[in-house]
Amino acid sequence: MKKIFLPLVALALLTVSESLAQKKKSAAVSGLIGNEATKDEKNVGNKELKIISAEKVMDMAIPEGGANGASVAYNPKEKLYYAAQAGNAEFPLVIFNANGKVVSAEDQKTLIDVRGLWYNPKTKKLEGNAYQEFGWFSYELNKDGLPEQLNKKKEGLYQPDQNSAGVLNTEDNEVLFLDGLNIVCYSTDGTDKRKSIQLHFGAINANDAATLSLADFEKTYNTSSIIYTGMKGAEIGLLNITKKEIELYNIKSGYLSIVIKLPVRFELETRFNFSYSNGIYWVFDKQNRKWNGFR
Repeated sequence: MKKIFLPLVALALLTVSESLAQKKKSAAVSGLIGNEATKDEKNVGNKELKIISAEKVMDMAIPEGGANGASVAYNPKEKLYYAAQAGNAEFPLVIFNANGKVVSAEDQKTLIDVRGLWYNPKTKKLEGNAYQEFGWFSYELNKDGLPEQLNKKKEGLYQPDQNSAGVLNTEDNEVLFLDGLNIVCYSTDGTDKRKSIQLHFGAINANDAATLSLADFEKTYNTSSIIYTGMKGAEIGLLNITKKEIELYNIKSGYLSIVIKLPVRFELETRFNFSYSNGIYWVFDKQNRKWNGFR
C-alpha cells in the first residue's frame, strides 16, 4: 500500500417517500439485470409521481484550481463537508464546517485525480475512486476529521470508464457507478459484483415505460455522476440537465418515484459537478466556482 503524507491541517435532510414492499423477499427484483422476476414484480412501480420544488440552503465557494467539482462528502461525526475538484492531483480539497466556513489549509490538495468521494461510516475514513487507472483511495482523518494521510487502496481501472464517479450505498455496503443506461455495483474493496440495476428512465411504472436511446440519454442527463440518498424507494438519483431536475429512482424496481425541481439559473453540466450528502443535493456553478446546496 502506497502512502502519501500531507501536512497536518488545523481544526477547523427531503421527506422520505413511501417505500415499496416486496411481496416475496426471496425472489429477485426486476431492477436486477439477468435475474428471474415474477410477473407481479415486473409490474412493480408507483401509482403517482411526487414532485418537490427544492430551496437553496447553502453554498460553498471553491478557490482557484480545477474547473469541475468532483464530489461533496459529509462526515456526520465531525459535521464537516469535503469538496474535491476533479482533474488533477494538485487541485483543491476544501473542508467546510456546518456553517460553510473553510476549516482546511489554503494549500490543501487532493493528491490524486478524484472522481467519486464518500465518507464511509464503517471505516471512519474519507474514501473515493480516481481517474482512469489511478484506482481507489482513502484519506486517514485526524481527531478533528481533517485529512492527514492518503492511502492508495487499489490501483487499476475498477469502474466502468475513466471518468466514472462512484457513490457509496451504505445499505448494501457497495459502490455504485453509472454505466450508460444502467447502474453497476462494486464491493467497497473495488471488486466488480457483476450485478447491474436497470433504470426505467422517466417511467413511474410498467404502464408508463418508454425507451430511451443512449444518444438521447447523453443529451439529457449528467453521464458520469449519480447520487445515493439512502431514502427507501428513492435511493438512486440522476441529474436531468435539460429540465434542471433531479430524478430519484427506486433501487429495487428501477422506476422513478420523486422529481426534485432545482431553482438554478446557471447551466448544469453533462459530467461531474453533481453530488449529494447530508440530505442536500449539490450542483456546482462553474462560472462562480460554488457548490450550491438544495433541499
